Parts: sequence; C-alpha cells; structure tokens
Amino acid sequence: MARASVGKQLLGSASRGRASGRTADAPWGPTEIQRDYRTLLDRAKDSPQEVLDADGELLVIQTKGVADFQRRLQAQVAETARFLAVYNEHREVPPPEWAMQTGYPWLAAFSSDEVGEFARELVADTFDAAQRGTLEHLEGNLRAWDSTAGVYGQPDAMRTLLSLVDLDGIVEVLPPSEEQVLAAQA
Repeated sequence: MARASVGKQLLGSASRGRASGRTADAPWGPTEIQRDYRTLLDRAKDSPQEVLDADGELLVIQTKGVADFQRRLQAQVAETARFLAVYNEHREVPPPEWAMQTGYPWLAAFSSDEVGEFARELVADTFDAAQRGTLEHLEGNLRAWDSTAGVYGQPDAMRTLLSLVDLDGIVEVLPPSEEQVLAAQA
C-alpha cells in the first residue's frame, strides 16, 4: 500500500510542476520565485515563463536569443508591411519613382516584374522566418537582392558579365604538387 501512495505522490508533483504545488502553466508569483527561482530560470531556458508581479502586471522571462529573434522578426514584419503598402499603391509605376519610399531603395535598379518577384519572395521568406525561428535565410536573400541591384547599377560590370566568354582563352590551373610545395618552403 505504501508503494501505491508514493507513486501517486510522484505523479501528483510531476503534474503540479513546481514546489509550490501550482501547475506548470500558471504564472509564477513573487513568493514562489523567491523560494524556487532556480526552477523558474531552468524552465525559462526551455520556454518563456510568465511571472505575475506584485502590482498585478504579467511579465515574461525567456532567453535573450528568443527575445532578440522576436524583436527582429517584429521589425521585419513591420518593414515588410510598409513595403507592401507602398508597392501595392505604386504597382503600375516604374520602381525608380517610388523605391526610395521603402526600406529597400535599391529596388530602383529592377524592372517591375523583378520587383513583383521580390515582393513575393519577401512575404514568403518572412513567413518562413517566423516558422523556422531564424531570420538567416530572409537576411541572406535580402543581401542577394541588394548585391544584384549593385551590379545592375554598374553598367561596365553588367557588360562584362553579359559578354561572351572566349573559351579558347581559358587555361586550367592545377594545385601545386607536394614536391612544388616542399621546394617553395625550402
């Protein structure tokens, strides 16, 4: 009989989740934090924890990485919305006439079709960033669009990139052999 009651006690404390006996999803109170702050901090590493302040305000404790990502994502969502508002208003106008009103002034280098492609990618990449929990892919694509606009802005570079390549002038370059490396080190 003693074994059954011990099992029930363990199960009961696991469902409560905290030393105070409150459920794991209930906000932490000031007294409970003083008694069990280590558990609060450990749980905040796994998921945000709500804390009910003495004045009744609900606060959240979470890792800095999560908080930073959420702030950056919020800023990106706002920037995406601002861009879409300007883009939708000027969809029929050439991009050089309105691109400076957005956070992406380099869009002036692109055609209307390319800006349409950018808009679709921007929305998809922003949603993808929210789902994945990282802005890495979105930021990489924005850098790629920006650098492409930079190339478009340099006519000499564009002519060189678009010119035909003389395949007869290409020479194969091989890495040095071990003997050549050793000879150079001597």
